Amino acid sequence: MELKKLKRVKEGKFLSSYELTYLNKEGNEKIYEMVSRESDLSALSVGKKTAGVAIAGFKDDRILLIREFRMGVNGYVWAFPAGLIEDGETAVEAAARELREETGLRITDVRDVLKPSFSCTGVTDEKSFFVICGIDGDFEECSFPDEEIRAGLYTKDEVRELLERETFSARTQAVCYFWTKEGKS
Repeated sequence: MELKKLKRVKEGKFLSSYELTYLNKEGNEKIYEMVSRESDLSALSVGKKTAGVAIAGFKDDRILLIREFRMGVNGYVWAFPAGLIEDGETAVEAAARELREETGLRITDVRDVLKPSFSCTGVTDEKSFFVICGIDGDFEECSFPDEEIRAGLYTKDEVRELLERETFSARTQAVCYFWTKEGKS
């Protein structure tokens, strides 16, 4: 596929919509619609910027999950704390801030920072770092009026039950699935 043209069709407060015109392997044009956090994308910059961070936090034998109302699906979804990286922040600094804002908890040790990955390749070019860390502290309610978040620490057995009956974000579902299988034959 070859990107021939990119046109911004709408600029919103948080997302901009684009039409991308590709030349497919048969030589025909294919118009594809996508959104980006970037308002000034070019053919060279699509998919290049890392916008956010997601946090997989662990304390003892439990994993941190949030249950958050997501407006885009008009319902609650189980996920990891996540958010946008502010100008000048590293991935770990953004993870620490987002964790504190959404849960009141703090990072005690960084176990790994995975290179940025795409969140939903069928819709957006958004990429996020993935910070895996130890956590501690006392839960505090998220104070942002537009965010409904309930955070908790869950055992493998509790997560197995949630995976059977609840709706998860894809990344969180995959990590939780494999985490619950760890140590089992």
